[in-house]
Amino acid sequence: MKKTNYRKVLLSKRSELLSDFQSKLDTLVGPGPAAPEDLAPVFHEQFIALRINRLDYLQLKLIDAALARMDSGNYGACMDCEGPISSRRLEAIPWASRCIACQELAASVHDFAPLAERAA
Repeated sequence: MKKTNYRKVLLSKRSELLSDFQSKLDTLVGPGPAAPEDLAPVFHEQFIALRINRLDYLQLKLIDAALARMDSGNYGACMDCEGPISSRRLEAIPWASRCIACQELAASVHDFAPLAERAA
């Protein structure tokens, strides 16, 4: 896939995420005045919407970073080893900033970080 196609995919996903933010605002605003015993499901829906919004926001930041790498000419290069990111990986995850080997290493280090913090 050409870089211009990756840009189109990234911009499309970015637009989708931004429109999802708008649609979730109704859930976050809530139904208005309600009896206290009726608020539990509303709070639950708001909690879920906030968690999803957080994940969407993080993905939006990754997309924006990928678009910035495109503009600077660094798109498709691993941010750790500076080797190429495979086209198969970029087709699956166009906002990927690491090659598979470096991503696996980063994930394994990240997974064990909380254990090391608890041991200290």
